[in-house]
Amino acid sequence: MDEKLRQTKREQLRRIWSDASVIPDAAHWSLLTGGRTNLIWRVDMQDAPPLVCKLFIPNTATPLFANDGTREALALRALSGSRMAPELVAFQDSTLGETMVYQHIDGHPWNGDVTAAAQAMARLHARTLPVGLPELTVTPASLIADGHGMSPSGLTPPPPVPQALPDAHRVFLHGDFVPGNIIVTSDGLRLIDWQCPAAGDSSADIAMFLSPAMQMLYGHRPLSKNEIARFLSDYLHASQDARAIARYHALAPLYHWRMVAYCHWKSARGDQDYARAASLELDALEQA
Repeated sequence: MDEKLRQTKREQLRRIWSDASVIPDAAHWSLLTGGRTNLIWRVDMQDAPPLVCKLFIPNTATPLFANDGTREALALRALSGSRMAPELVAFQDSTLGETMVYQHIDGHPWNGDVTAAAQAMARLHARTLPVGLPELTVTPASLIADGHGMSPSGLTPPPPVPQALPDAHRVFLHGDFVPGNIIVTSDGLRLIDWQCPAAGDSSADIAMFLSPAMQMLYGHRPLSKNEIARFLSDYLHASQDARAIARYHALAPLYHWRMVAYCHWKSARGDQDYARAASLELDALEQA
């Protein structure tokens, strides 16, 4: 999106939120550049804490990641006061599209502390599921179907289906638990970008975080074997959910294989960062 169009949308949002008495006209808007999908501004005001305004860009969902403002608003309301996510100020489906305002989080990007990440994930998975979240089904058949749907040609055959698979533990999933969505604050981690939360198998969030492709794409390096083992151990200690760890180990080859397919899908649509990410995921698949 070019700069002129971004400025036009900002001015439209300024009017929308001013008319709603949420953001004063005199506020200063600064574009934030960390997101890969939506338009996000920091909004500074006199004598008030800074806010963030997000505009959801329509038709940008992918086969693995929804981009649903209604679901993000639902998740933020459910997590209000938990110190796990931004505090929602307002949400509306405006003439410009879905848009929300939430309190700005002071902090810095995730620094590689896998113990803190495991503990934050376990805290989320222990939360009561809010009513209205869509169900995410994770089975060997669904992972294989996802992979074939994204990359119908040139994809290696899927790895063997695990024969013994513990029952899934249905939890509150972030859906995009990656380094770019983890903020380190003075009193713990906060998770941002909640546009694809779901109710489902806890191993889905674990696999997303441990994916070497997702680690690399969001500014980190792939985790080492020791870091992966520490994350899983710390998650188990915090959650007491041995089934989640067992399901992750059983499904890890299929999760890696599906991520290879997703990287091919993204690369075929012009995002060349995903070509290298696919090779990292293939390496992980071979070692799984």
